[in-house]
Amino acid sequence: MKEVLEEIFIILDKMFKNCAIDYEDLRNYDVTEELFEDYNFVRIVNSFLFNYTKIQDKMGAKLFKRFLYVINEIDTLDLAMIDVLNIMEKLYILDRDDWEMLREIRNNIAHEYPLHVDERVKNLQDALHGFEKLQNIYTNIKAKV
Repeated sequence: MKEVLEEIFIILDKMFKNCAIDYEDLRNYDVTEELFEDYNFVRIVNSFLFNYTKIQDKMGAKLFKRFLYVINEIDTLDLAMIDVLNIMEKLYILDRDDWEMLREIRNNIAHEYPLHVDERVKNLQDALHGFEKLQNIYTNIKAKV
């Protein structure tokens, strides 16, 4: 099981590295609706949001349970997500409300429409803030292993 966790770390490290490049690029912009008319800006946004959602999915679907299993906090992977989040919160890895907010950001991104530019601006701003939270959670997990 530890090998599986190490493989997840390798994948997430690469995903975080790629997402961080776009994150740094996007931090240099004052994000406005007009910027969404610039193809290069939209390309960076799309790359960032794609990686953001993949990271968030991978952490929730794969990392959390395997992490808890490896550190002997659980003895089965058949645990409800709410229970996983409660344990993660008890270990000071994350705040459950923050994780719920990160899920909401991910869902908003998945359901946004290209013509609703004001919605895209808000989702991007939320995801930029959320990326910092994802990084903190990931750092906390790696520090505990």
